[in-house]
Formats: sequence, structure tokens, C-alpha cells
Amino acid sequence: MNTTTLHEAYDLVAVTVDPVKGRCVVAVRPIAQGTRILADPVIVVPTAESDLMNKTLLGRYVFEWSDEKELCVVLGMGSLINHAPAENVELDSNFDDRTMDFYALCDIAAGEELVYDYGHDADELESYYGITPAPLATSASIPVRHSHVES
Repeated sequence: MNTTTLHEAYDLVAVTVDPVKGRCVVAVRPIAQGTRILADPVIVVPTAESDLMNKTLLGRYVFEWSDEKELCVVLGMGSLINHAPAENVELDSNFDDRTMDFYALCDIAAGEELVYDYGHDADELESYYGITPAPLATSASIPVRHSHVES
């Protein structure tokens, strides 16, 4: 059984708002590589209904759940983690607890944004999510653009 509580998760991360990117999930203290950062509950979307999700706004927030083309809606901060090809978190479908678990791929500094690669090509990222390719970075920052920009 999953033992991460909401209190423990909130000790690790918080949601902030960037004026350009919109909502972002950032580390509030250093997070060590391999740490389970979040274990968000999910609603599983059956395979028969998965294709319908692309026709909705909610479709931009669903995650792959299983090899049977099931999707899931993540009910927590994990749904607000932005895209970047240089990801610092990975996802794991936890079938026993029915959660989407997010793990640190590397040490994450306090104040650093959590990001993962959405796994789509540049055309789909731009046309479906509104994410334009970032110019090559010249600093140590991770280039990201939030797909869920507030209007």
C-alpha cells in the first residue's frame, strides 16, 4: 500500500505561477535522485473511451496508464508538471494503489521546476498542447513552456 501522504508531498513540492508559462510544480527543498515525489490518485479511462479524450480539453491532461491503451486522469499536482525534453522526473503507473507515481531521475534543487518529456513529436506538441520548440539553452536552466497556460 502506498504510504506517501499529502502532507509529505507538500513538504517536497508546490505549485507556483509563472507569468509566461502559467502553473509550474517546483521543489520546495532539495529532492534526492530516486525519491518518490508524488503518488497521485487516478481515474482510469477505459480503452473504449480513450480516443474520445483527444476531443476534449481534459485530453491535454491525461496520462498513459497501461499497455492496453488505457488512459488516466491524475488527481493531483502531477497533472501540472510541465513538458521538457530534459526531464528530471519519471512516471510510473502504480496498478496496486491506483496512483501515478512520480520519481526524481536526478537530484533536484530547491526552486527547480519538475518537468518530464510528454513523449510527442514537435508538431504534436505545438498543434495539440501549444508548446513551441524552445531555443537552445545557453544557461543551466531547463527550457520549458507550460501547456496549461491560464487565460
